[in-house]
Amino acid sequence: MKIGIIHYRSTLSESTMDLMKAASEQNIETEYIRVQGLDSYIKGGDIVVKYHDRDLDIDAAILRGVGMFMSLEVFMKRMGVLEALARKIPVVNDPASSVIARDKWRSLMQLASSGLPVPDTMVTENPFTAMRYTARVGRAVLKPLMGSLGLGSALVEDPDIAFQLSRGLTSMGLPSYYQVFLDKPGFDLRVFVVGDRVVAGMKRIIEGKWKTNIAQGARGEAISESDYPEAFKLAVEAVKALKLDYAGVDLAFDKKTGGLFILEVNAFPQWHGLKQATGVDPAKFIIRHVADKVRK
Repeated sequence: MKIGIIHYRSTLSESTMDLMKAASEQNIETEYIRVQGLDSYIKGGDIVVKYHDRDLDIDAAILRGVGMFMSLEVFMKRMGVLEALARKIPVVNDPASSVIARDKWRSLMQLASSGLPVPDTMVTENPFTAMRYTARVGRAVLKPLMGSLGLGSALVEDPDIAFQLSRGLTSMGLPSYYQVFLDKPGFDLRVFVVGDRVVAGMKRIIEGKWKTNIAQGARGEAISESDYPEAFKLAVEAVKALKLDYAGVDLAFDKKTGGLFILEVNAFPQWHGLKQATGVDPAKFIIRHVADKVRK
């Protein structure tokens, strides 16, 4: 069996190396594939995907990223080629599902439609709408529609600041994505799901800051299902609702309402901090899951 690991980077990421190591330990061969080198053809009614003009000799693929800064046309080309590949072999996560998960608004909309708890959220291209929304909710977090690691997020409490920020984004052709501020109890949760079960979970703790990402300086602490059974249950339901094979699910408690909310579902999760905090390597579970899909 041979599994392709698809990413856009010219050097191997830590998660890619973890996947390759886990595959080798399970006697599975891997090939690193840069997404920009994939091309697709329709020939005689058949759909063909090639890598640098050669046939792909893989039984499945793990999608780890499609790129950060690219035109809409490049993004659509890459996703179209990946969807063509997914017609031939299992691709984990499925490209179409990954697109929805990557888009914070569309993923939360799907979660809410599935009856899962998400924070009050708004997306707009109108700075006046942003101003009125901030005035109504009091405190809101402005986030990039597509992004990770907490980068680019800002706490906005002044409606005039919301107006100025959104006007600046609109002038650059970008929308504004606002989420009501949750007053976290000093931590949030990252729960890692593979297939239909949680393989690891951690509490992300940070003092004096509202961002609780590991990349922003938070420390991880292992948790079990008995500690937070509702969070583990919601994480599995969220991954199922978004039709993903694996994901890192971020959840947070709100001290004001006492509720537990799903903040985000990451279809391309990193796991360095999780592995350090829990001692669990998600790569082993992902490889095993993909191999089971091939055998079926």
